Amino acid sequence: MSKFSLLAIAVAGVCTHASALAQSTTSDLEHISVYASRQAKPVSDVNSSVTVLDRVEIEAAQVRDLPALLQQVPGVTVLRQGGRGQTSSIFIRGGKSGHTLVLLDGVRIGAATLGYQSLAMVPLEQIEKIEIIRGPKAAFYGSDALGGVIAISSRRSDHLSFNAKAGSHKHTEANLAGSQQLDNLKVFGSVGTAMAEGFNATVTGDPDRDGFEQTYVKAGAELDNQFGLWQWQSQVNDGVYEYDNSWGGDEAEMRQDMHLLQWRGSGLGGSHQLKLSHDIDDDLNYGTKSGNKAAESLFRTQRDEADAQSQFALSNSISALVGANWYQEEVRKSGTQYVSDSRTNRSGFAGLSAQLGDWSFDGTGRRDQVSGYGGENSYELGAGYQLSQTLQLRVGQGTGFKVPTFNDLYWPGFSNPALKPEESLSREVGLDYVDGVYQSSLVLFKRDLTNLIQRKNQLLENVELAQFEGVEFSQSLRVAAVDVAFNYSWLNARDVVKKQPLSKRPKHQANLQLDYALERWTLGMNTHFRSRTFSGDNFGTPVPDLASVVLFGLGTTYQWDSQIRLQVKVDNLLNRRYQTDYGYRQAGLELMFGIQIAQF
Repeated sequence: MSKFSLLAIAVAGVCTHASALAQSTTSDLEHISVYASRQAKPVSDVNSSVTVLDRVEIEAAQVRDLPALLQQVPGVTVLRQGGRGQTSSIFIRGGKSGHTLVLLDGVRIGAATLGYQSLAMVPLEQIEKIEIIRGPKAAFYGSDALGGVIAISSRRSDHLSFNAKAGSHKHTEANLAGSQQLDNLKVFGSVGTAMAEGFNATVTGDPDRDGFEQTYVKAGAELDNQFGLWQWQSQVNDGVYEYDNSWGGDEAEMRQDMHLLQWRGSGLGGSHQLKLSHDIDDDLNYGTKSGNKAAESLFRTQRDEADAQSQFALSNSISALVGANWYQEEVRKSGTQYVSDSRTNRSGFAGLSAQLGDWSFDGTGRRDQVSGYGGENSYELGAGYQLSQTLQLRVGQGTGFKVPTFNDLYWPGFSNPALKPEESLSREVGLDYVDGVYQSSLVLFKRDLTNLIQRKNQLLENVELAQFEGVEFSQSLRVAAVDVAFNYSWLNARDVVKKQPLSKRPKHQANLQLDYALERWTLGMNTHFRSRTFSGDNFGTPVPDLASVVLFGLGTTYQWDSQIRLQVKVDNLLNRRYQTDYGYRQAGLELMFGIQIAQF
């Protein structure tokens, strides 16, 4: 056993709070986390590894889409099967996409057949704030939150704003957002569209260009009265994307509808909230671009969810959280006949938090009752100690689980109805130092995962034991007039029984961001590195490792006046040819021009 493994077992977990993005000098410790503990807390008071990015930081990053933004966060690996619109897999600390729960305004989203939310077509312009929580959160959210949570808060602009972009591969995008206050009623909404001709996604497949088109709209209202805060919102994301894969797929239409009713209020000595949501996920695949109806395959899944929680202050230093959750997933239509096409999850959870001098403690437990699998228990424990005014130690331990998806269990040709739920035990330990603009954070983590679902040749099987251990380091500071942000991640992910690495997980990743502000100008340079990566096999045939790569980008922002901002960004400045998923190209040098107009 390695020295690191012994250390991880001895000290258990911690968190890192430094943001991966340097475009803003705002400390993550000044952000508020809502989803890491299911209650609003400063990030410095949360015993979890969480990075919070607000709208200012998202705009300053000048990235093309959500996967590109997430790639800059420590502990996160992005695998892309082409450009924007094509499939992007998000690995948090080595866990596959299905180990990351995606929340939209607190509502779980994603296709029940896949078991996760594809982020390639999630509009970045619709995001007000995002929390990337690294580590298990099953004690708060149940299945899917085995490796982490990506919690998206949708945009609610306080003024009328307009954004437009244009760039390489005939990429164009425009978004309009605004709100209006009418006494105690606030109405808000946004609408946008984006498209690109794209480039050929595969190295050896169909030589066509693989682009995308999408339109998205959101509308909602808030009413604040003596009975509490009432909210309704609905959003629709509709589009088409082209792709290449080994099954002959070529084009797909997608549509996601999410509707939410929410109430928040206080009484009986506590604060309470109730959410009711309805989510539909459609994906219609065509075998050829000509729209050959004989080759089409429609997947439609539906999820209805009810979520309630209450928080009580038991004393000046101790608070309690209790709640219950119910959701039902259904496969309404599919390209195959599933043995079972419906599943229900019922759960309850409770937790305590305490602040005792320089010490903080929290613990949460949850019981999930999943149809077809019975009961699953999960817990999370955390503690923090303020070593000095600027130095803080945090430790934590938690469990997680992931129930097999409908595709895992029943899809012809590679499914396995005997699959067991994946289960994990995770520990972390870390240290945070914050002194003005100087911030430094170090976190060590270790996770044992039993029954990991992996493909062997064509069929799925449970791996007896997989282990993930790693280090995340981030630092930000100011040198002269230059803001510097750096993060580095090391990961060792392996199949313990077979004594071989798990595929598609680079051991080393690093990001460096430099920003210099001069009057109305901001100049920036970003660098991304990932090491040589084991690719595993393709249906039983070993494939070559992916070469390491270093990417450079340049960006500039000009503040024309108080309302108008102009941006220019160059990605992959050296026009490097590289792959993050075997057989799929990545874009070469790309240009993007943007304009933002506020309060017009």
